[in-house]
Amino acid sequence: MEPTKKLNDLTTNNTYIVQGYSDPINSKFGSNYILLVCEKDTSNTFEMWSTNSLAEYIDNVKPKGKFTFIVNERNNVKYPVIENHKKERNFNMLN
Repeated sequence: MEPTKKLNDLTTNNTYIVQGYSDPINSKFGSNYILLVCEKDTSNTFEMWSTNSLAEYIDNVKPKGKFTFIVNERNNVKYPVIENHKKERNFNMLN
């Protein structure tokens, strides 16, 4: 198995499958997880640190099955988009 990766190590516009995740690792920045991931259509599995949005998804949804995400990039910053998951936003209404 390869060394633990970060999101920046992944390829933009590729789809990745999360096959499992560790128990939460608590830090001063909140919960974190080590994910067991493979690129879609390959069997090469590697470990990856979760991003804040992936950790939030795991904390809130508590997925029981595999889930996928696509790596997008904007202004040289990579971020995951979890397929079939729309993040709800709460708005504070102004007078």
